[in-house]
Amino acid sequence: MFAYLTGKVSYSGKDYVVIELNQIGYKIHTPNPYEFKKDENVRIYTHQIVSENDISLYGFKTLEEHDLFISLISARGIGPKTACAILAMKDMSGLRQAIESGNAKYLCKFPKIGPKTAGQIILDLKGKLVAPDMPLFVNHNLEEALEALQALGYGDKELTKVRKAFEETHVSVDEIIKKGLQLLVK
Repeated sequence: MFAYLTGKVSYSGKDYVVIELNQIGYKIHTPNPYEFKKDENVRIYTHQIVSENDISLYGFKTLEEHDLFISLISARGIGPKTACAILAMKDMSGLRQAIESGNAKYLCKFPKIGPKTAGQIILDLKGKLVAPDMPLFVNHNLEEALEALQALGYGDKELTKVRKAFEETHVSVDEIIKKGLQLLVK
């Protein structure tokens, strides 16, 4: 019904923000409500979910998050709250690559996702999430090394630097971690 809303953030709760638009407060469920700052003017991309007992708006800062949310809720067994929990991890490229490569183990790291659900997500979404900038070849050693570096506390910016340096290589996980750490220390 609504493609997006533009307004001022009134306040945020545990899993939602309230956007004031023309003196009306819209409660919008979102993966990371603390990304929004009080009194900030925002554009939030929305998707309305109508169920037997409820009508809810779900909102996202980017169209990419919005589109990934739509795809996730189309998978059997994934509801809007679980999709928001997955998107809250802010690992959209890793999520896409795990689905495309059939990496159920990677998907199980997301909240509320067990082996059966991970398999169902792969079954339902494989081939449907390819982003224009996503490589068709998935380097599994690189993905495993990036997971290890992320566990060590490195953020998306550092991981992107390592990804770019080792995208076209075919070396072991240990070698990528070792050289990646040397790259990040410089």
